[in-house]
Amino acid sequence: MATVTLLDCKIFLGGYNLSGYHNSIDVGYGAEMLDDTVFGTSGTRSSKPGLKTFEFNGSIFWDTTIDGVIFQRIGADREVMSFAPEGNAPGDRAYFIRAVNGTYNPLSGEVGALMASEFTGASANTPLVRGSVIIPPTPALTASGSSAIINFGAPVTLEQIVYGALHVTIPPEQLDTTITVTISSAPDAAMAAPTVRLTFTAAAVSGAQWLELVGPITDQYWRADWVIAGAAPSVNVFLVLGIQ
Repeated sequence: MATVTLLDCKIFLGGYNLSGYHNSIDVGYGAEMLDDTVFGTSGTRSSKPGLKTFEFNGSIFWDTTIDGVIFQRIGADREVMSFAPEGNAPGDRAYFIRAVNGTYNPLSGEVGALMASEFTGASANTPLVRGSVIIPPTPALTASGSSAIINFGAPVTLEQIVYGALHVTIPPEQLDTTITVTISSAPDAAMAAPTVRLTFTAAAVSGAQWLELVGPITDQYWRADWVIAGAAPSVNVFLVLGIQ
């Protein structure tokens, strides 16, 4: 068993890395409990699981850099969000979803204290996916390349779906920079003859994308590849992949 101290949690919203603005994050996942108690009970209510639920709540130190980013997204539907306890290396645990940004409290605090705010949201007809980091957000990518190979331990069954969430941050001054990311799989660790499974749209500005692929897929080894074009590109990417 390995425990984790939250020192460098990753929090991504679209093309924005909000990690350095948060000092607290609460990601909740559950199921509605439906009462199915009938006559003849033993004296204890009975419940059955209903629809899955998701909600997040983040505490932020207010900053002019992200105030407008969050303010403009309140009520925005199916925003790609990703969370990781660490997220600094391929294979690290990550959770991701498309959510509705619910509330933003832009002004809260006492005299002499740092101004704080809260940012909350809920699911938007998309499950919370438990997956792995494929490309960590640092270092920045400056040339075309490939990620480490991740072994998901088993093939993708007929009942499962492969989910991928891609967050891209490109500085606005890099007008000629584009990056295209693909995800491939193979039956063995050598990945001698990989099959491209997911292809994200070429990105020229900061943003996020979400892709899904229905099984079955007999492969269990996965890798990301990217092609970068531009005079002097420098792109930060956070790519997470999950199968469930």
